[in-house]
Amino acid sequence: MSFFAFQRVAIGYAKHRPYYHPVVMNSVRQQLNLKGKFGNALDVGCGTGLSTIALKELADNVTGIDGSEEMIAVANVYRDEQIIYHHASAERLPFDEGSFDLITVCGAINWIDRALFFPETKRVLNEQGWVIIYDNFITEYMRENVAYTQWYQEQFLSRYPKPPRNETPLTPSECEDYGFRFNQEEYTNELTWSREEYIEYMLTQSNVIVAVDMGNETLSEARKWMHTTLAPIVPDREKGTFLFGGYIWYMQLV
Repeated sequence: MSFFAFQRVAIGYAKHRPYYHPVVMNSVRQQLNLKGKFGNALDVGCGTGLSTIALKELADNVTGIDGSEEMIAVANVYRDEQIIYHHASAERLPFDEGSFDLITVCGAINWIDRALFFPETKRVLNEQGWVIIYDNFITEYMRENVAYTQWYQEQFLSRYPKPPRNETPLTPSECEDYGFRFNQEEYTNELTWSREEYIEYMLTQSNVIVAVDMGNETLSEARKWMHTTLAPIVPDREKGTFLFGGYIWYMQLV
């Protein structure tokens, strides 16, 4: 989680990450045939609280945890009486047995040790409780200009390669080993951004964090490079429509 232990990144998450989470909450409600709300829900890897705020749609009492103190500090700025935030590890959940009816993980499972995390979820979940794991990620496609795909593949990823993470999808057999029943769905969505809005989002990506916050490139250098190379693709005073992909993994304790 050291990729996210920077104040600059935490502020960027709060200001420039898209709030797509209600779309997922609606899908979860339909998939679970949920008429009312859960009593207690836990958001693991909550970041600055966007996913935690959305979780209020599904639960009366919501708790968020994150391994980054900087993320939690920003999340606490937006705290309301329905949400409590803790600085804590996903692999060692600081809660009693049977504390929650629902656990969500948004955009964080790739950075979590699953062999330690899933036994912890079983411990803190109530009987037949749910774990919902979901993500939303930018793809290499832009609706208005096919040149974006080449830029993303050959320039962006060449300059800012992805740092290592566990991107192995969950499988039904793996979930059964942990004591869960498994189902999944995929979805897509689009976001329309100016070049500046797009760049501010990309500056929060782990690829760029490695180069800027953990490397030798300055933030201004990264921003300038993106503006220069993207100018022919997303000109001034125009906007681009960027395709995002996502998945939702449903796990029920059995």
